[in-house]
Amino acid sequence: MSDINSIGSPATATTLREFAKQSSKASPQNSVSNLADRVEISELASFLSRLAELPEDRARKIVDIRNALQNGSYESDEKLEIATERLLDEFSPR
Repeated sequence: MSDINSIGSPATATTLREFAKQSSKASPQNSVSNLADRVEISELASFLSRLAELPEDRARKIVDIRNALQNGSYESDEKLEIATERLLDEFSPR
């Protein structure tokens, strides 16, 4: 079986595992205070479910951007300038 995915293929388990590992380091786990049976879907599980539906390249980009935001390396003057230009383009008459 080939390890190369076609364009538009769903996110791979590898991408999801990478994100889950990185996210679990950043957020503490909740402790269970009540031993009654119940099911809770964490924000991370919900996000991973949505991420799995995306194409691999898109999912990887999302994971990379979330990691950059968490470690503070995403913001830059260049990105701010691009965002400002796009915002002004949205409000300018066509």
